[in-house]
Amino acid sequence: MRSLGLKTMVQLLEVSGFSSALEKGDPCTVFAPTDDAFSKLPADVKKNMSDHKLFLLEVLLLHISPVEVLSTNMTNNQVLVSLLEGFGIRLNIYPSTKAITANGCLVNNADNTAGKGVVHVVDQVLYPFPAGTINSEMPYIDELSVLRDAIEKAGLGPLLSGDGPFTLFAPTDAAFAKLPNATLQYLLQNVTALERVLNYHIVNDVYYEAGLSDGESLTTLQKGKLNCHVNRTTGADTRVAVNNAKIIGLAFPTTNGLMHMVDNVLIP
Repeated sequence: MRSLGLKTMVQLLEVSGFSSALEKGDPCTVFAPTDDAFSKLPADVKKNMSDHKLFLLEVLLLHISPVEVLSTNMTNNQVLVSLLEGFGIRLNIYPSTKAITANGCLVNNADNTAGKGVVHVVDQVLYPFPAGTINSEMPYIDELSVLRDAIEKAGLGPLLSGDGPFTLFAPTDAAFAKLPNATLQYLLQNVTALERVLNYHIVNDVYYEAGLSDGESLTTLQKGKLNCHVNRTTGADTRVAVNNAKIIGLAFPTTNGLMHMVDNVLIP
């Protein structure tokens, strides 16, 4: 990893005490974030990694699989076991962009082989951890309280607790607040209409930002289409919207897909 210029990853492995075990252990696959990826982590996550050695180790272990996998052997929605017990690394391959992601992080320099396995360089840190299903993780996201109640009212909890995989474009509380009050009240009082609108936010399969292309169309569970608007500018963060709803904040990987928070409610 030193030869790839991954100074932060190398340093953190040494600080965590796991560097020697990695060098002496069996061949494995490492998804190694760039220095820039670590620098873009939220301040509270960086502080926790600095203050708590166990948390730092957990973050690093999620990036390592005991299975040696080259990009040519990866398949869409393949989930690799990681060294962090109970957590996996979901691989996705996107025909429209030819991109590969690991828990949503773009593999931008694959198949760097070494004596002890293979290193795939990724553009983000694999965080947050994919701890539960979409339905079980939603209560821990403060900005999604209205959506959580709406999903329960519409009876979609069992669906979003199932195997999937699904992509949920999740309107925030602020997004619901933009709706005319009469519209929101109508939806909350009409389960059929509410279910129809919510299904328009759910897509079969996993679509992280790195795998979406401008003009691409996604078919929802409601059978309607979502049109993707992707702006990739060199030197700037990618901006992605579906219809008139912008993706905001971090993506939340789950065991059965992912959640993107969006700033508007999608109306079919």
